[in-house]
Amino acid sequence: MDELFVMAENEMFELKHPYVGTEHFLLAFLKKYGCKYLDYTEFKEHVIKVIGNSYKKSEMILYTPILRRIRNECNNIYECILRILTDDDSIAYNLLLSMGADIEAIYLNIINTNY
Repeated sequence: MDELFVMAENEMFELKHPYVGTEHFLLAFLKKYGCKYLDYTEFKEHVIKVIGNSYKKSEMILYTPILRRIRNECNNIYECILRILTDDDSIAYNLLLSMGADIEAIYLNIINTNY
């Protein structure tokens, strides 16, 4: 599970965002495991379109309160990603809504896959 959080940090650095959020964790998940109903590149392009990029790379690793709570409370990747997909306060959830993704199909696909 720690590997996915490191990958999320790398996504944050690459996008030059000031924090590691649920959107970065979802990107890391998609990059490593894929998902039948959500494409990594398409989601990343949507993150850039909505949130944008900064001009300066962050020098610190800061987690959003939601992702920090998820990291502390979840025991495995499965729990983390399902929590993100059901938390309507998470940036990832709201980005998925704004791009018209079928969150229920994504959720069911993850439930039926072993990570």
